[in-house]
Amino acid sequence: MILFDTCTLLWLSSDQARLSQAAVSAWENSSDRRYLSAISIFEIAQKVASKKLSLPQTLSKWRQELARLFSLEEIPVNSSVAIKAAALPPIHKDPFDRLIIATALIHKLTIVTCDEKIIQYPRLKTLW
Repeated sequence: MILFDTCTLLWLSSDQARLSQAAVSAWENSSDRRYLSAISIFEIAQKVASKKLSLPQTLSKWRQELARLFSLEEIPVNSSVAIKAAALPPIHKDPFDRLIIATALIHKLTIVTCDEKIIQYPRLKTLW
């Protein structure tokens, strides 16, 4: 079971050449359940609102289409994830990534990421 981080979600939707072969294989493998964290949608919404990112359609439609095209299930952020994120070692200071890491740890998911700081977390499974 895999969880895409925010960058890999964006690349999955618009620039698949930036994905590693292992990342491409992860979403092509129909036996793996694939997830996205609701915090990634919030992070993307922040980038869209600040004009650092533009999408080809509204964020809501983009998210629905992304989930449909790549069979992604959304995992909400809840208090267990928030508590776990706050308790993580201070390797990564980005709150979005800390919540994604906590989500993966709680749900026993492998994160598809190229982020060097995420990869450093102990007991976290990553794929790139």
